[in-house]
Amino acid sequence: MLSTMTTSTYRRLALCVQRAKYFHRVMEVKVRPLFNFDTYGHNSFIQRWQEATPQINGIRFYSMPIKLASAREKQVVSADVENNGRQLVITWKDGVKSRYHSLWLRVSCQCSKCLQAASNMKLIRVEELDRQTVLEKASVSDDGLAMSLTWRPGSHMGTIGLDYLRVNRYDPDALATRHHLTTPLFLEEGDPIPEVNYEEVNASEKGMYKWLRYIDDYGICMMRNVPTEKLAILQVVEKIAPAQKTIYGTVFDVVQESIPSNFAYSTVELPLHMDLTYYDTTPGLQFLHCLRFDDTVKGGDSTFVDLFRVAEDFRKQYPTEFEVLTRVPVIFARIHSAREHPVYMITERKHIEVNGIGEIVRINWHPGTQSSMAVPEKDLDGFFDAYLIFAKMIQTSPSYRTLRLKPGDMIGFNNRRMGHGRTAYEETAAGNRHLQGCYINIDEFKSMVQVLSLTVGDGSLARRVFNGSSF
Repeated sequence: MLSTMTTSTYRRLALCVQRAKYFHRVMEVKVRPLFNFDTYGHNSFIQRWQEATPQINGIRFYSMPIKLASAREKQVVSADVENNGRQLVITWKDGVKSRYHSLWLRVSCQCSKCLQAASNMKLIRVEELDRQTVLEKASVSDDGLAMSLTWRPGSHMGTIGLDYLRVNRYDPDALATRHHLTTPLFLEEGDPIPEVNYEEVNASEKGMYKWLRYIDDYGICMMRNVPTEKLAILQVVEKIAPAQKTIYGTVFDVVQESIPSNFAYSTVELPLHMDLTYYDTTPGLQFLHCLRFDDTVKGGDSTFVDLFRVAEDFRKQYPTEFEVLTRVPVIFARIHSAREHPVYMITERKHIEVNGIGEIVRINWHPGTQSSMAVPEKDLDGFFDAYLIFAKMIQTSPSYRTLRLKPGDMIGFNNRRMGHGRTAYEETAAGNRHLQGCYINIDEFKSMVQVLSLTVGDGSLARRVFNGSSF
């Protein structure tokens, strides 16, 4: 049986990643011990992570797939202050040229006055900065690991690590590379849903990473042969993060109820949807564990579709209508008084949310809880044109999958990316269908993917998980 995670532990981390001429750094990650000693029988995750990684000036760097530059390795060919001090131009040893704004550099200063070493948090008072701040001098430090910088007015002298500057390049090539490395993958038509075995995940961190990486890459993964005891789902998913409690509890039973509090607790067909879109913190990952599904039950097949794939196809085929769904908001609501704890939840969102460079960073889809609209009348014709086209594309997407769960199956999927549903079913006196489900936070999932990638994987970046961010 999987063991649950124990007490949270803080570790000061700096993450240095290089892949295809792109680096990404994560500073200050809150880490929980991943696995108990009795599960894997060797040094703890944190100990092995620390033993495998170098330190520079007391700061531990987590790098892959290459080692960190050392003082003996020249990283910079030239560093020049240009544009009357408003810009630093660095030419790296591989020929890449990067430009950095003077104020961008100032707020990134890593000297002891601007950055608290123990917490790895900034101390700088942004409101005290002068808009006319420019660079006066810039040079590579004696150890070859940082830029030594002086700004004016004020003559502040500080340092910024070269690894940080390389990681956080914001030139078009760097942004394009990051976009490529973090864009989720699609299952092609006919591809099966990825699978792992419970014992494989339970046996090692690499098995755990394989499972989570499938969900990160494709949005969905099936785990087979999970014990069919009630609440076994928690012993599996809480290896990732604590289960997220909602108005349906921490673990919910998907069974037929005489007076259903949710249409999932009946035998009707469930159209493809995302759960709890009326929450500000819409659940991230959803897991459904099959405890019982008798052969005599007719119907009840699970359905899935990759709404990210649908949205990208929609953008290509109907760019005007795509723009409408990124601009016109709808209201999602859950108003239900006929329950032990009545709920009245309303939120307004767009069906498709994009960032400043057009990347899809969030999708919101649940016709069953979509309520009224509070938009100008002139937007309605265009909205319904786009809305109906998108709805039809969901049903015909190459990513559409249907499967019948078996006892011991546990399907996990990104609720911010995948739509899920169910065909109608009929139970008999001797035949029943019983699933248990739960959710976990999307950000904690992504954190775990990145941590495992660094420690037991290939060091690749976690992909976009549709939490509103392109990172």
